[in-house]
Amino acid sequence: MKTRNALAVIALIASLNADVHALNPPSDSDGPIRLLNCVVSSGGRLEAEVDSQSDDALLCNFRCNYEFGGKTLSQWFEAKVPAHFSGRVGKVDTSGGKPGNYSGEVGTCRKIDARAVESR
Repeated sequence: MKTRNALAVIALIASLNADVHALNPPSDSDGPIRLLNCVVSSGGRLEAEVDSQSDDALLCNFRCNYEFGGKTLSQWFEAKVPAHFSGRVGKVDTSGGKPGNYSGEVGTCRKIDARAVESR
């Protein structure tokens, strides 16, 4: 009986650890722009939540997943990211995507004139 309970506890701990390890936090090697989340608001707007360690303003491509009609869709979009910025960029209409936080990735980024970011 004790062995069965011990095995059940080990299985529970292993399953909880698997869920935690499935989420990979951003690391310093990810580059100057880190994608923290893709967020769909209650109004259906998709935004990339980013953290920039860059000394320059950058124009980046982002791929974000979101749920629409019970299916996972993927959307690429481009957004300006100011130097040393932490927050949300881009505003893509998902036409009714399910609100929540989703995964995604940063594609390519290129340096842009800082004045171009101020006019956003």
